[in-house]
Amino acid sequence: MKRAFFLSGLFVLLFSGLCLAAEKADDIHVKAEVDKAFLTIGDPVTYTVTVEHAPDIRILSEIPAPSSEILEIKKIEDIHKAQKKKVVTGRKFILTTYRLGEFILDPVTLRYQKDGGPEKSIQTNKLYLTVKSVAGGEPQEDIRDVKTVVPYKMRVGKFLGTLLALALLTAGYFLYRALRKKKNGLQPAPPPLSPEEEALLHLGELFESDLLKRGLIKVYYLRLSEILRVYFEKRYQILAVELTTVEILRALKPLHLEAGLYQKIQYVLEASDLAKFAKWIPTAPEILQINKKSEEIIKESVPVLEQALAEAHHGV
Repeated sequence: MKRAFFLSGLFVLLFSGLCLAAEKADDIHVKAEVDKAFLTIGDPVTYTVTVEHAPDIRILSEIPAPSSEILEIKKIEDIHKAQKKKVVTGRKFILTTYRLGEFILDPVTLRYQKDGGPEKSIQTNKLYLTVKSVAGGEPQEDIRDVKTVVPYKMRVGKFLGTLLALALLTAGYFLYRALRKKKNGLQPAPPPLSPEEEALLHLGELFESDLLKRGLIKVYYLRLSEILRVYFEKRYQILAVELTTVEILRALKPLHLEAGLYQKIQYVLEASDLAKFAKWIPTAPEILQINKKSEEIIKESVPVLEQALAEAHHGV
C-alpha cells in the first residue's frame, strides 16, 4: 500500500515537471554585439542592440545609449524591420574613445508585455572592449650596447658647430624676408576695384559656391542680398545695408531709375526676403532667373546712375 502511494506521488511530480517544461517561453530574443572587440584610440566601433519578438509582444522601454563618460557617441541609427513572422527593432551606435584600457558595456534591460499580460523584462549579454595605443599596446624594448664615454672636447666642438649652423639659418631667413619685403614694396599696388567689379566678383563667387547643394538656401540669399545692398551704398549713396527692402525701393525712387532696372531690383530683393524669412525654396529655373537679374542690376546701374546724377546736378 505504501509502495503504491509512493509511486502515485512520484508520477504526479513527474507529470507536473513535464507540464512546466512544455510551457513555452515568450517569443522574444535580445542581442548586443560589437563589430570589433579590440580597437585603437579614435577608431570607430559599431555597437548594436537588437530585439526580435512576435507581433503580439509590445516593447515598453527604449534602448539607452552607452555611458558618454568613456565612449563618445558619433552617430545613432534606429532599427525597425519585419523578418518573416517576427518584428526586429533596435538601435545602432557608432562609438569611439580616446582612453586606453578595458571597458565593459553593461547589459541592457528591456521591459515588455505580451497580449496585455503582466509586465516582464529581458536582459542582453555583457560586452567587453579593449582599447590599445597605436603601437598596439605592446611594451617596446630598447636594449643597446653601452657606448664609450665621448671626450669632452669633441662634444663641445659639435655643440659649437650646431650653434653656428642655427645662427646662419636664422640670419638667412631674416635676410630672405627683408629682400622679399623690399621687392613687394617696389611693386605698384593693383588699382582698387570699382563698385561694379567688386559686386560682380562677389556674385560670381556666390554662384560657384556649394551653398545650394548643401541646402543652405537662407545663407545663400542672405549673402546675395548683402552683396547688392553694399553695392547700392557705394553706387547710389544710400544706407542700403541698414534699410529694409521697402525702404531701399523708397530711397531709389528720387533717382528716377529706368522702369526695367527698378523692377529687377524689386524682384531680386523681394525674392531674397522670401527665401530668408518665409522659408521659400525656389526652383532651379527661379534660381537662374534671380542670379541673371542680379548681374543685370549691376551692369545696368552705371550709365543710369551717371545720367540721373547729371540731371539732378543741372536741375540744381
